[in-house]
Amino acid sequence: MVRSPNWLGDAVMALPAVRNLKDMLDEEPLVVATPDKLAALWQKCPFVDSVISLDKPKNLKACVAQLREGNFGSAVLLPNSLRVATEAWMAGIPQRVGYARSGRSMLLTHSVPVPPRNPTRLHQRYYYLDLISELGGPNDPSLPRLRKEPTTVAGSRGLVLAFCPGAEFGPAKRWPVENFAAVARHFIATRKAKIMLLGAPVDVPVADEFMKHVPEADNRVGKTTLAEFMAALVAARLVICNDSGAMHMASALGVPTMTVFGSTEPALTGPMGARIRVLRHHVPCSPCFLRECPIDFSCMKGISAEQGILAAETMLR
Repeated sequence: MVRSPNWLGDAVMALPAVRNLKDMLDEEPLVVATPDKLAALWQKCPFVDSVISLDKPKNLKACVAQLREGNFGSAVLLPNSLRVATEAWMAGIPQRVGYARSGRSMLLTHSVPVPPRNPTRLHQRYYYLDLISELGGPNDPSLPRLRKEPTTVAGSRGLVLAFCPGAEFGPAKRWPVENFAAVARHFIATRKAKIMLLGAPVDVPVADEFMKHVPEADNRVGKTTLAEFMAALVAARLVICNDSGAMHMASALGVPTMTVFGSTEPALTGPMGARIRVLRHHVPCSPCFLRECPIDFSCMKGISAEQGILAAETMLR
């Protein structure tokens, strides 16, 4: 059993590691236990044999009961938390593998030291890959293919663009919404583009602001399941977003993705797909990893709507 990370972006960055683990296991079944909000992602993975959807992820006893039903021999714990190690220990799983973090080593049977910083392996995907390599698994960092069904946007013809202007971590990760709107208006005016607005319920205030500028957009923010969100992304010719779970999901699905980075670092958490474009205006205080900018937000304000339009036009050629 592999315990999934709890956030969409982290789960996507863990895909290469879980694929590598399955390659090592060969015919042995691999099960992913995940918060139910992420189950649709793991169900799209051809290298995952089955998925346990933790329907009450905040309820320790409920999670333990679900894991105990699996009668697992081993658990690989990708999250660093003490809570996740406690789940596996209380479920009676004989072998429990994870990084020696958060004071949980005594709950693990295989406590793996955190790997030293390696300038060639800074991206978060390598953190998960190194754990599997420690078990004897391969070290393939490539992004695995996911199952995806061809889809269309109901009633749409021509160019479909998906905009994801939210970012749950905080406003320091969000390009100004008026810039997103300016890019959308450009493509409506020049190419009669259909604009889909996508995101999680937490992104509703940002979406409401976007809709003031682009009232004709198809606003699905907070209205889709993860499976529906993935289907909408696949229907787009280009996804325009911030550093967010949406960025990682679009990239993993092979959809061309243009993303804007400000307070965070692309070398650490950038998209992993082949058809990507990262816009960044580097300033001395970047990356700060803060939720809110305490000064002038120059890292994001330094990227103009015109730069976004030019980059998007280039990707659509």
